[in-house]
Amino acid sequence: MEGPGLLEGLIEAFACSVAELRSATLLRVEAVVAACTLQQQHLQHIASHLPTYLPSLRSPEVAGPSAAGGAAKENSRGATNAAAAAEGGPAPRKRALAPRRYITGEELTSVSSYMRGRLTADKCNAALDELAGLAEANAAMVAAARRNKATGPDKKHAMWVAFNVAPHEALKGRSWLMESDLRSGAAVRLDKTGKTLLTLLRHLGRLQEVRVHADGATHLVYVLVE
Repeated sequence: MEGPGLLEGLIEAFACSVAELRSATLLRVEAVVAACTLQQQHLQHIASHLPTYLPSLRSPEVAGPSAAGGAAKENSRGATNAAAAAEGGPAPRKRALAPRRYITGEELTSVSSYMRGRLTADKCNAALDELAGLAEANAAMVAAARRNKATGPDKKHAMWVAFNVAPHEALKGRSWLMESDLRSGAAVRLDKTGKTLLTLLRHLGRLQEVRVHADGATHLVYVLVE
């Protein structure tokens, strides 16, 4: 009779459909698992090569009042740009941040022990962060002096740097600071440890020394390498 035969055919077709669906689902699951495994390996590789000190990623609560003040200045700068755009005028040009190429523990251990001494990756990266901050302050000072907007007791120094040091060909378009800027440093000082730190950063390709001749004297300038 056709009734039982038809029912058996429907059941067989349904079973085939379920089997095909199960096979396709298993393939998709296996692909997802393989992708997740690959992503986990990538993340583990990234995590193993990250330095322990990443100051630029700290939140204002962790970084303290200075970071919160910086965020407020950034918000204020954004509001100024928006106002200028609304009035139809050109928005102020945003100054690029100085490069901060942090050092990994593996990089540091690859350096000979006599060169690195007791320096750690944290100390090196704290120094890089401070040098970048000094370079950004220098860039702001030079920009203000060139617009004749330098003020305060350091106005004379700002004008001298802007028109005697900054025009040097090796410094154009780069982030730099003068050796004299390190006199007020906290992470990098002009002492034996500071000299060792600067030598190590040069060796690891984070800094470059440039000697600028101005007013009959030679001035040492440190350029942050991108």
